[in-house]
Amino acid sequence: MTTAVPPTATRGPSQSPDSCLVAALVAAAQDAVRAAGGVAPGTLGPADLAEVLQRTAELESAATALRLALCTEADVRRIAEDPDVGGAATGTDAWLARLLGTTRESQASGLRLGRLLSTTYHATREAFAAGRLRPDQVRVIVHAAELAPERATPEQVRAAEELLVAKATGEATRTGRPMNAKRLRQAARRMFDPLDRGLADEHEHALLTREKHGADRETFLSLHDNGDGTWSGKFRIPELHGNLLATVLGHLTSPRRLSIKRAADGTTTTTVDPTAPESQSYLETQGQGLCELIEHLPTTGLAPSQATVLVTLDLQSLLDGLGAAKLDTGIHITAGDARRMACEAGLVPAVLGGKSEPLDLGRERRLHSVTQRRGLSLTHDTCAAAGCERPFAWCEIHHHRLSWGSLGPTDLDNGLPLCGHHRKAHDPGWDLRHHPSGEWRFHRRR
Repeated sequence: MTTAVPPTATRGPSQSPDSCLVAALVAAAQDAVRAAGGVAPGTLGPADLAEVLQRTAELESAATALRLALCTEADVRRIAEDPDVGGAATGTDAWLARLLGTTRESQASGLRLGRLLSTTYHATREAFAAGRLRPDQVRVIVHAAELAPERATPEQVRAAEELLVAKATGEATRTGRPMNAKRLRQAARRMFDPLDRGLADEHEHALLTREKHGADRETFLSLHDNGDGTWSGKFRIPELHGNLLATVLGHLTSPRRLSIKRAADGTTTTTVDPTAPESQSYLETQGQGLCELIEHLPTTGLAPSQATVLVTLDLQSLLDGLGAAKLDTGIHITAGDARRMACEAGLVPAVLGGKSEPLDLGRERRLHSVTQRRGLSLTHDTCAAAGCERPFAWCEIHHHRLSWGSLGPTDLDNGLPLCGHHRKAHDPGWDLRHHPSGEWRFHRRR
């Protein structure tokens, strides 16, 4: 909903009293800040330090709002075209970049934001000028409002904007605490909810789609062989895949306490794996988890996604691909992504059904077949060790009742999926026992 600003080159420079007052006030503010900077921070008490930090942030916001307003005024008056002031600048953004010692790209972005604040988003501009909003919050509000559906009326956009401003300042939050830009971005996706649910769905879909396309363009991976037996790298991936990766690593690296299961009556049971390491630092544990993840990637072809994520969305959104879905990690994705993930996770083929195959092969094979693995996957989503949440695809099938070397059969009744716990199953120091509850637990032998 960008509103163009008509050029008004006829407005000439002014030396009015107001002009002198603004310059004097800014100069006085500069002197005050410099004087404050000359005081040693160590002289401040804890309460004073917190108050000064808060006031400094408010001052930064107010100063940024004033700068954007001045830059917008310079653009409206085409100061860059004035040979006595602008020189040979090719545009306001280029002139500002040279004047302020920044880049042309950053000034072009600031000019766009300044125009929108000046002409359209008055509630945001006023809160920004008062120091109540931070620059990143302002950008979130304006960006979300600019992507409002075409059928949204100016009154609806204005009401939604005011709601976001109230959330950003803490006036409309349950705790009274301001929302930072990250949380505000999540709230902005449903900014039209109190006004029109259908409008909110359209708006959320538009925002998520735009974010997804932007994230796809920014996605990269860089790997480097350090030549000392290690590799280094960095990457940027979309929010969805970052959450999926964090979820998998969380299951792989959770120290000892691997799962908390909630029963129907609301009670919870914590399962502890006594074989899990305890001595590593957080970063080392994450690195080891990533290595384990890489070691279990498919070597032949591309396997379906093994991520298990709770997705909440209505049936119509799943069917038509519109709207949004919410993951149990708290993020929102497009309904189209939810449909794609459902297909890759094998949910759709399972519903449609497939041909039946014989599963029990007796003793002519030592390893369980692919068909037998499929059969076991119907009763085991993860490793069979109590509390372990490593996916079934990472598991080896253990002859748990009678080993193959002891003439045990290779069939479903003698097959138990175990991930890295398989090594423990063959470790004489550990005993794998079947409990009356149906769980398989390891116990240290004495």
